[in-house]
Amino acid sequence: MPETVTDTADPFQFRTLQPEDIGECIRIAIANFDEFRDHPQYISQWFEQRIVHNPWQSSLPGPGVGVWHGSRLIGFRAMFAQPWWLNGKSTTLAFGANTCIDSAYRGKGLATALIKFSCGLSAINGSVTAGVITQKSFRACGFVKIGGESNDFFRLRIGYRGSWEKRVGKTMGRILGSAFDLGLSWRDRKLYRREFVLEETGHCGAEFDSLWDSAKAAYPSCLERSSRYLNWRLFEFPTCPLQLLALRDSNGELRAYAIWHRQSFADSVSMAVLRDVFYLPQDEPAIRGLLYHIFAYWRKNGISWGNLEVATPRLTALFKELGYEALGSHGNRYQIYSNPPLPDAVLSEWYRSGIDGDYFDHPL
Repeated sequence: MPETVTDTADPFQFRTLQPEDIGECIRIAIANFDEFRDHPQYISQWFEQRIVHNPWQSSLPGPGVGVWHGSRLIGFRAMFAQPWWLNGKSTTLAFGANTCIDSAYRGKGLATALIKFSCGLSAINGSVTAGVITQKSFRACGFVKIGGESNDFFRLRIGYRGSWEKRVGKTMGRILGSAFDLGLSWRDRKLYRREFVLEETGHCGAEFDSLWDSAKAAYPSCLERSSRYLNWRLFEFPTCPLQLLALRDSNGELRAYAIWHRQSFADSVSMAVLRDVFYLPQDEPAIRGLLYHIFAYWRKNGISWGNLEVATPRLTALFKELGYEALGSHGNRYQIYSNPPLPDAVLSEWYRSGIDGDYFDHPL
């Protein structure tokens, strides 16, 4: 647990946040971010769902760390607990999110100091960030980049109906789109597995625990995917709308599942973002069958594009083999701090998912 840092020559004090500080953190975020100023419910909901109602939060000494100028809180770094499977055992990670310094105090290195101070909140800390400057701060604080310089995210065309409807109207667009979609169905034929069916799911039961228990030993690092976690994260206290699709074989057994959300743009065009998949790594038919049926499901629902935002070395190799377009990045977004350091075998096989950390953690 971090100790209070006080320097008589320095007016700033760093200490662990307490639940009663959350209201002031929300005020600071709303005052300093346009997104939260326009939608204050986003940040209020985030604290409520991700921290106040987090069953694992009690494993941390507080909801994050803050910096005070005298008696006034002027910045914070929220930290929420996530259960993980690391190197063969269950552990809890503290994920940092919504780091914010009051605009009147910027340029003093306080954000970097908050990140460094937050490392003492838990033995293992994680964060995701797209900011190039922020990434330098993480490096200075001893964080390790996960994955290569890019995110290992991929994109592919799902359907043409929306694009044609935008050009020629709904009736002709549906006809032309269906014709062009035949080519995409042909592209996906190598994934087809007749023994599987896809099912929309609104609750996770014992079969999800069975899949988790049978598969977790094969993952050196992996967010816990028990039914307890999935129900909490997706259905009971979600921070953005997510959907779950379960893949079953001819015997009705759960073999894999996917978590995704839909982003809609103007004029009938929409994109599906694949945020997570889970399966037994050796079950190659299941992951291929899952992809085939997901793409067909998206296409049937008029989705134009798919972003695949889940990464492991095995998945990255599969997406490359299938010829999907790699999405470039201005830098690595995933950072991990551990004391003592984690083994290289764990870091190199890190399972990066869109339900880790705070990817897109506000209504879409």
